[in-house]
This record gives sequence, C-alpha cells and structure tokens, in this order.
Amino acid sequence: MRTVPRKSYLALAAVLVVSTLASGLGVASAQSEWTGEPKEIGHRSHARFPKDRYDLAGGCYAVLTDNGKYIVATSDGYAATAADLDDAQPFYFQATDLGRYLLFDPETDFLAASEGALAEGTYAATRSLPGQIAGGVALEQSDVAADEVAHSEANRASGRGASVVAAADPNELADWKIVEEPHREFHLTLPATSQALVADGAGALELVDNPDDAQGNTGAGGSLIDFERTDGCTPFPEVEVNIDGPVMGGQTDFQEVRGFMDLHLHGMAFEFLGGRARCARPWSPYGVTKALVDCPDHHPGGEAAVLEQVLSGSVGGHDPDGWPSFVGWPRADYLTHEQLYYKWLERAWRGGLRMYTNLLVDNAALCKLYPFKSSRAVDTQCNEMDGVRLQHKRILELQRYIDAQSGGPGEGWFRIVTDPFQAREVMNEGKLAVVLGIEVSSLFDCFIKLDIPQCDKSDIDAGFDEVWDMGVRQMELVNKFDNALSGVTGDGGPTGVVVNQGNKEETGNYWKMETCPADAGDAHDKQQMSPSDIPGSQSFTGRDSLVAQILSLAGTSGAAPAYPAPPHCNVLGLSPLGDYLIRKMANRGMIFDPDHMSASARDAGMDIVEELGYSGVVSSHSWADDTIYPRVYAAGGVVTPSDSSLGGFLEDYYKSKSWADDRYLFGFGYGSDVNGFSSSAGPIGDETTVVYPFTGFGGTSVNHQVSGTMTYDVNTQGVAHYGLYTDWIQGLRQLGGDGFWNDMTLGPEAYLQMWERAVGIPGDACRSDIPDLTSDDLAGLDAGMNTQDVLAALGQPHSRLGTDYTYCFETGTGTLRFTPGGDLSEWSVTNS
Repeated sequence: MRTVPRKSYLALAAVLVVSTLASGLGVASAQSEWTGEPKEIGHRSHARFPKDRYDLAGGCYAVLTDNGKYIVATSDGYAATAADLDDAQPFYFQATDLGRYLLFDPETDFLAASEGALAEGTYAATRSLPGQIAGGVALEQSDVAADEVAHSEANRASGRGASVVAAADPNELADWKIVEEPHREFHLTLPATSQALVADGAGALELVDNPDDAQGNTGAGGSLIDFERTDGCTPFPEVEVNIDGPVMGGQTDFQEVRGFMDLHLHGMAFEFLGGRARCARPWSPYGVTKALVDCPDHHPGGEAAVLEQVLSGSVGGHDPDGWPSFVGWPRADYLTHEQLYYKWLERAWRGGLRMYTNLLVDNAALCKLYPFKSSRAVDTQCNEMDGVRLQHKRILELQRYIDAQSGGPGEGWFRIVTDPFQAREVMNEGKLAVVLGIEVSSLFDCFIKLDIPQCDKSDIDAGFDEVWDMGVRQMELVNKFDNALSGVTGDGGPTGVVVNQGNKEETGNYWKMETCPADAGDAHDKQQMSPSDIPGSQSFTGRDSLVAQILSLAGTSGAAPAYPAPPHCNVLGLSPLGDYLIRKMANRGMIFDPDHMSASARDAGMDIVEELGYSGVVSSHSWADDTIYPRVYAAGGVVTPSDSSLGGFLEDYYKSKSWADDRYLFGFGYGSDVNGFSSSAGPIGDETTVVYPFTGFGGTSVNHQVSGTMTYDVNTQGVAHYGLYTDWIQGLRQLGGDGFWNDMTLGPEAYLQMWERAVGIPGDACRSDIPDLTSDDLAGLDAGMNTQDVLAALGQPHSRLGTDYTYCFETGTGTLRFTPGGDLSEWSVTNS
C-alpha cells in the first residue's frame, strides 16, 4: 500500500497555500500544493440604473415616477416634483426580502403609507402578540415576520386617497415590493395594503388599489417607476463585521476544501420552547433595531427576567438595551439572549467558517411548562415536530434575506445544502454550507408513556420522508427525555435531579439508572445524585442549565428514586424502533449522531453502524463518553467537542488525534451549541492573549468586532456572540500551533469525505484497506464524465488539488485531470 503525503496549511496575503509535507513513502502528484482563490461574493457595486429589482439592495437611488419627476421630501411627506437628479431625494434601499425594500432617507425617515391606508380597527401597523406578564402588567411584543402580515380585503383602502408620509419607524407600511415587468419597467407596491404607488401630474403621491396577481405582476393603475443612482444617502444602521480581506475559496468547485466547521448550532432557536423563552432574533426584515431587542418582561431593568437572573447569576437584573449599546447582552454565559445575529455569523464566515449543522431544536415539555409562549405554540400544543417545521421555514427565510442583501436569488453567502457534492461546490465558492439537522426529545412524535411506545414503523417512515424532503441530513434520536427510540444518557448533578423530574412528567417514569454491568467497561451515563446529596437551594450552571432552570421555575418537583452506586447506566437502551430508524438513515445516507443516547443505546447504535460498514456518523457536541469516540473514528466518522476553555478544547483535540483512524482523513471542528441549552466559551484569561488586529484564515485582517457602540474583545468577554469564534480560534491557534491549525482547517474536508462514503462513494484506497486500483478500472472512464461519476466509478481520490485528482494504483500513482468546469479530460498512471 502506497501513501500520498498529507498537507499542512499556511496563510499568505493574497492566496492560501497548503504545502505538502513528506510522510512515509510519498508519491509525487501532478500538483504539489493546495491553492485557494479569493472570491467576490454578493452584491458589491451599483450601476446607474439597476439591471433588475434585486440590484437595488444596499444602493443609493433616486426614484423617478412616470410624470417625469423625481421624488423629493416635503414638509408633510414626499412628492414627485424634482426635475433634476441633483434635487431628488436620495434613498438608501434596505432589502427586507427578495425584491422588497425600506426606502431610508438622509433624515432617517422611511417612505411609507399613512395609517389611513389600512381599514380602521382591522389591522395595526405593528402586530401585537399576547403579552408576557411581569409584575402583573401585560406586555406586548412585536412580531414583524413578513409572512405573518395580514392580507385581508378589509385592510385595503378604497380607491385613491391614502397619503405617502415620512415615517420614523420601519414597519409593514414602509415595506415596499418592487414588481418588475419586461424591459426594466418597475412598479412600487405595498403588500400590506395590496396597493400601488402613483403620482399625478402635480406630483402628489397616492396609493391606489392594485393587487398583485399570483405571478407577482400588477394590475392596471400603478405608475411606472424607475431608479437612478445618486449619492448623499445615510447608510442603514447595522452591525459591523470588522474583517478585511478576501473570502478564500477553491480554484475549482470540485477540489479539496479548507476552513472551519461547527456541527452543532441552533440558528433558529429564537422560535423554540414556545418562541418566548429567548430574546431577540437572528434577523428582522426591518433591521437590527428591530431584531436585537430584549424581551418585554426584561424591561425596565431586567429585574423581572427571573430565568436569566438565575441562569447567569445577574442578581438585580441586567441592562435590557440591546442595539446600540449592548451593555447588558449578549454575553457568553447568557442563555436567553440571541447570539447568532446574521452579521455576527457573517463575521464567522469571513473569518473562515465554511460549514455548520443547523439543528432544528425543540422540547415540548419545557415549552408547556414555561409560562410565556406565542399564540402559535399554544395552538400547536408545543408539538416538537411543529417546532421543527417552523424553524425550517425560518431558516429558508433567513437564506432569502441574506440573498436579498447580496443582490438576488442564490447570490448570498449562506447556502443550505443537501448532499456532499453540493456542499463541496458551495465551500469552494467561498460560501457557507449549511447542513440541516434535528435535535428533539420526541423525534417523529415517538413518545413513550409508561414504557409503551406511542408510534410505530409507519410513523417513522412518514416522519423520515417529511424531514428528508425538508432537506434534513443529520439527526440525533433523542435529547433530554427517554422516548420510544432510545433511552437518554441523562444529566448529572443538580441539573440531573430536576431534568429527571421532567422525564417523569413526560414519560411516566424516572430514568431507570442502575449500576453499570461489568461488561459495560468504561461506558456509562451521567452520574445521579443521591437524595442526601441534593442541596436545598439548587444552582444550575454550565451545560443544559437552561433546561433545569425552566423545569425548576415551573415547579417541577417530586421524589426521585435513590439510585444504587455509580457508575450509572440507563437500563433503557436502543429499541427495535430505534434500530429500524438507524438502518433507514444509513440506507438513505443520512448522518447519525449518537449524542444524548444512553450508553447501551450508543453501543447498540454503533454495532449497527459497524455491521453495515457505514461511515455516516458524527458526535457533534461530545454528549457521550470517551468509549464511543474511537468507534466513531474507526467507522470513518467525525467528532467535534463542545467549545470550552482553550486548554480544555486542546485536550479534547489531542485525545481525538490519538483516536483517529489512519484509513480516513482526520479533520477537527467544534460543536458550539450556541442558542441551545449551553453557555459559550468564557474569557481567555491567562492562557494566551489575542492581539488585534491579527492575520486570520486566508490572510484576512481581523479587528475587534464592533456592534453599535460596543467593542468586543475575546480576551475579556469570551465568545459573547457567534462572531467571536473567529477570535477564539485564533487563541487556539496560538496555543496549538501549526499542527492544530492544519487539522482545524481540514475539518470540513473530513466531514465531506465522511458524507461521500455515507452516500455510497468508496473510500480512499491510499489510506484504507480497499484494494489499489488497476488499469482495468480506468477502462470504464470516458472523457466528459463529471467528477461525481468518477467518484462513483473509482472511489475517493487521495488528493483533489485544483483540476487534478490523484489515486493509488497497483503500479504507482494515477492522475485524473478535469476541465475547470469539472469534465474529465485526461488520465494517466505513473509507475513507481
């Protein structure tokens, strides 16, 4: 068996070069180094006249109506009376969705319809939801999701007459949709009222009935509008990214990838637990001033934010002001405030993040117990799969929103992917590949009540097909409570005491923990406290403290059993239904995550993986024990521990490196659990000092992140929000050195190779026990085959550098060369 050397990463100013290091009997390849290319992603410049309705995003434009005049600001609103561009009102076009905009003027007002455009008593400019209760006072919270705007006939004005005004606050009445007709002809319409903007001969602006049809075209009556680039705009307020330099991708769409990965992130968790347990959201159609606001019950000084106070120890409350001061939040140890605003995620992407798994998460028991929830959660009775469906809808909306900021459909840096080939293409374009996953306690509504499953195989089949069609490609079988598929590993300490009470209320039983049998080896579940060890006043900190605190605040109580001596193992293992689901996942190439399963269930799950010879397995956030991780690696899977102190994470890295299987490429990543149940990494402290600016992935210059008036520093604030993972990784790089950095940047490639094997691509013959290829294997190749066809025919290459794939053959090394478009052009074998 011959080996091709592994490669190490070095960042240069203009390009990213990974030089080949000699190891063993290295074989020369057609290209000896990995070279990245800077990518131009999203909308960057604006023509004098927009080429389409998406081209306006982020631009400064004047609005020209069909009376031949430009819109100007007046004392009581706006009018189309300016004859020259120099006299026109400049508007900054802030996208709210694809083809929809806020028109923001230099006085920080918005072009909007007056409230007279809405039928009185049927609609409010800012829709209110049932309020939370704080100190006996009902509070209201806005819900400005574009899809939830009412569109009834009663909300339309009758004929002409609704005025156009300058509004100080963005809402539905300032959310304009641009309808485009052939030959660059545009109309400005207002979806909230199903009307269109018109200008009369004198320049007066009005709204007239002009509903869109199913194709988005306007009916008769709307004025033709045009837009001309100008200057003098006031930029829309926004969080800064503070990373300078190119985004690095691959020379081709099909070569090896480089970057960082996070396999456990809850990007849409602002909707979980009933949609009211967490404050703020990753984006709002109406911008940061609407997205990053605290919960109503946290005002005026955070004293009523009981959940946050207990979780973070912020006795006496906290400053509830988000944008622009951010004095009180976000913080690394705050679990009820948004940490994944999309510009913070953009910073992580520009800092090198190239893939993450977005786990759709919910917990019916906690939703039911937490006193504040949306009317939607009440209507669905906190069903977890309904939560999954809603969060799936939201992440599609986020992708659209980022596309809208970037110049049109598909132009954004955020791309949801459904197979490894698509993911590779996205990452080599320099974009962020997002894999959808699920983490709930009752997957497919497979509850268990008093040991009786509440589902069968037909329920699993139907549920699996639904989430597969949604694009889900990674799943855990269980989360906090036992279900009909698997027992859970549980929680330990004071947290375990109260979560166990939740298991009793949800399933009818406490966890059935017994002393682990002798044949369990070192495998175990979380150690349970004896009644005499339970403190009178419990403190919940660290991992999953949010779960315990909600249960505690809800008054969950009872007498947990006195368990025998540790180590503890849950008697409830993998059920026949769980066995059926794992085999179904493997058959479809879905990635199996054994985290949160009981020790015996994990063991049985890995037995199935090994029996099937299946590589599609990850441990996404180290919610298991050390006995399972070597088995994951031996199957060809990937392990990503949760973030922690720098030293603690590096210790996890060194252990993982020792468990790695040389038959598979080793790459490393992290499982942040951000927006889930876990706090993030705290201040770096004395371990090292990150000095700003520093040179990051691809030669970028990384400065302190600035949000509004707050400047963040990972040394003193830790990972207060997701954008600071770039800084946290720099601290790891300083301590771990080049070897660690190389393995971190290989993380996405290791995941993609695992995923390829999961969908049926044979492994790398240079590393594995798969026989080397022969000349006969080349006989089946044809010029013009694409890279995916070649992978199916020959398996995984040992290297994918530029346009070349390198394989091991019986007589030496084979090189296959593709066109830049990915079509096979020539191939040869070099004897050695």
